[in-house]
Amino acid sequence: MRNLVLLSMLVACAILISACATPTPLAPTLAPTTIAIAPGAPANTPTAPAQATAIIAPPTATGAPSATPTLEPTATATITPSPTIAPTSTPLPVREIAQCSEIWQPGYYKLVADLKAPTNRDCIYVQSHNVVFDCDNHTIQGTERKDKKYEFYGFFVRKFNFPFMETPTNVEIKNCKLRYLRTGIFVGGGNNIYIHHNDFSNNRDDTDERRFGVFLGQADAGGLRLDTVNGGVVEFNTANNQAVGIDVRDSQNVSVRNNTAAVNSAWGINFINVQNSEILTNTLRDNIRWCAWGSGTVAEGCDAGGIILQTGSSNNVVRGNFVDGQNGNGIFIKAHAVPCGNNNLIQGNKIVNAKWNAIEFSFCKGNKVIGNEITGSYDAVWLGFSDGTEIRDNVITNMTNHGIISYNSRNTIVANNTIVNSREGIYFYWDTWDAKQFFFLTPSPDRYASRDNLIANNTIHDNAVAGIRLQNSIFNRLESNNLFRNGTNIRVEGRADGIVIVTPTPPPTAPPTATFTPTAFATATTAPTLTTTPTITPTATITPSPRPSATPTRR
Repeated sequence: MRNLVLLSMLVACAILISACATPTPLAPTLAPTTIAIAPGAPANTPTAPAQATAIIAPPTATGAPSATPTLEPTATATITPSPTIAPTSTPLPVREIAQCSEIWQPGYYKLVADLKAPTNRDCIYVQSHNVVFDCDNHTIQGTERKDKKYEFYGFFVRKFNFPFMETPTNVEIKNCKLRYLRTGIFVGGGNNIYIHHNDFSNNRDDTDERRFGVFLGQADAGGLRLDTVNGGVVEFNTANNQAVGIDVRDSQNVSVRNNTAAVNSAWGINFINVQNSEILTNTLRDNIRWCAWGSGTVAEGCDAGGIILQTGSSNNVVRGNFVDGQNGNGIFIKAHAVPCGNNNLIQGNKIVNAKWNAIEFSFCKGNKVIGNEITGSYDAVWLGFSDGTEIRDNVITNMTNHGIISYNSRNTIVANNTIVNSREGIYFYWDTWDAKQFFFLTPSPDRYASRDNLIANNTIHDNAVAGIRLQNSIFNRLESNNLFRNGTNIRVEGRADGIVIVTPTPPPTAPPTATFTPTAFATATTAPTLTTTPTITPTATITPSPRPSATPTRR
């Protein structure tokens, strides 16, 4: 009998401990949402006037070459499955909302009327786990202001239960229209966040009615912002006409897909310190501003763009997006004096008519640009001070300046690309740089020489000045490239230590019919055969102007 009583007491204690334990967050999955309830500056300036080309200089003494990259295939980057809302075990209670409110309990909340946001606070606070908020296509709006300097949020999802500060888990917001607010939806911490089928447009902007503002360092406010989110899906939203369309910071395992972000003055989609996430099949249009940069030049661009990854945003995938119209840059990995974004994959995007660079990144390692279609920009791919970059299988046409331009970068593989009708197809160069301006760079014995690059199996034709140009770029290997009808097929200037050129065997010939209409300029009549040393033609070329300051003057 005594043993039976003791056993009963132990069972009761176990039940009590289990009831008091902190619940474990639901594991993230990529399964569709199935909640069982009722539905409800320019980086490059125009080039200077033509100057005489320097003839190739004799090799100068240098250190032993390091290994040139090979064409061994590399594994395509993959992404960890992104989380979404997990099914609840029982239907959530449905509550109707007809005014700005604070939500403290799990449930399904349905907005039953349009709301006018107050002028002294946010409208809807979410401070609970397992919340679904369905606006049912109603609008939450602030008071319209000409200067667009709105101060409060439409939704504020925030941590709760002070001092323990629980992070909201499993929160869904859908079918809302949010405007005239500082930020339509602000998530200040969350796990498994699902934001879909909303229109958060016409919110705070920091430019004036002429779209004139500062050269971009950071920008704040706009449509949606996620801070410190682990696991989330943002899909089928519209985010237009504000500073930032969709803004994700200090987060991981987030999927931003199938959204439209247009006419934002800073960026369509912005990642800051985001890892293991993806930006898929979004449409980005006309995200640009005017500003004064450098020595006071007033121009469009200002580091605005369609998609930007900043401040240590690494191991992300940017795939299948349509970046159209006058975006300042198309896709931009930015790192000035802050941690760089490494090992990102930019793949299968279509980028049309970017104002400056269709794709740009600098001070980074291990990024891949694969299988993109790029047309009508200033430069297609611009990289600087980068290491271990791969640029493969891209189709680049009708650039104003360069197809691929590399400044002080090394260990780059440029392979199997088609580059047609630019000023220069591929340009690798080294130039001096200001150590005070780039104070954040680790000291380099060779001052970040352009070196140890592989340019192979590319088809490059009908480029006005040169197919491939190397300037003070050393220990490079040019192999089996198909070059024809370029102003000069290969041009080498300045230092040329350790350059190897391998001619295709048999040499390829030009196709009988071109697939485009080239700009009117002089072309070669036949495709020359390359020798083991480059043939230098001392014709006029254009010396590129330096990039604008990384810390431009603002006003």
